[in-house]
Amino acid sequence: MTFGEKLQKLRARAGLSQDQLAELLDVSRQAVSKWERDEAMPEAEKIVRISRQFRVSTDDLLLEEREEPETARPPLGRSLSRWFRNHG
Repeated sequence: MTFGEKLQKLRARAGLSQDQLAELLDVSRQAVSKWERDEAMPEAEKIVRISRQFRVSTDDLLLEEREEPETARPPLGRSLSRWFRNHG
């Protein structure tokens, strides 16, 4: 998923219009529209503000391989117990 797709999804999930998000970030609606269409990228300071606004990490916003939050891993003890059970 691209940055623009993630931003659009986060904005919609929060119930914000492009105008409202633009106002929160002190940019134009056209800038938000270009970001969502992947025609431009916000500067670093805006990326940090976006991540704080939507309570996601900058990695979650910027890295394409991090589309969904990682699932919680079981504690190491349970993983080792399972390995020994399966491998004798």
